[in-house]
Amino acid sequence: MPHQTTHIRIVREWCQSLGVLSAVSVSRQEAEMKLAAYVPLLVREFPDAAFTADSLSHCARAAIKGFPTYGELMHSLSEWWREHRPTPPALPPPDLPPPRPEPTPEELAHIRACVEEVTARVSAHADEAAAASRFGARYLSPGVLDELNPLPNGRKRVMDGVS
Repeated sequence: MPHQTTHIRIVREWCQSLGVLSAVSVSRQEAEMKLAAYVPLLVREFPDAAFTADSLSHCARAAIKGFPTYGELMHSLSEWWREHRPTPPALPPPDLPPPRPEPTPEELAHIRACVEEVTARVSAHADEAAAASRFGARYLSPGVLDELNPLPNGRKRVMDGVS
């Protein structure tokens, strides 16, 4: 955020108005101390467009207990700015690449040969997969499962000698 004297003046006047609208009872010294602390931080965080009558109204309504703390003010002003900030300008569309030249007969023949080769491989694997799926699922017997991984405490699913 560029530090401009006009920006500092706008933020200071906005904060003074907020103090008038929300102060319950604040001494002049306390108000000056808050302004001296708030203004440099707000100048860094927000542009001039955030300090409007609408944002002032929003922040003053949120300051129920009096002049807000810095955290309360940042929360309220950030909330308002998120909803009301101007949309950034759209980027220009990218340059379109030049159109491709038409493929040559040699290129078309190469593509055709590649497609035929891939189609033949897929068909061969499809026949193998169909043949393998005819047998269905196979499950391990309880005895084999016990050999691989017995139940806790060494118990077995199947008694020894009985299948």
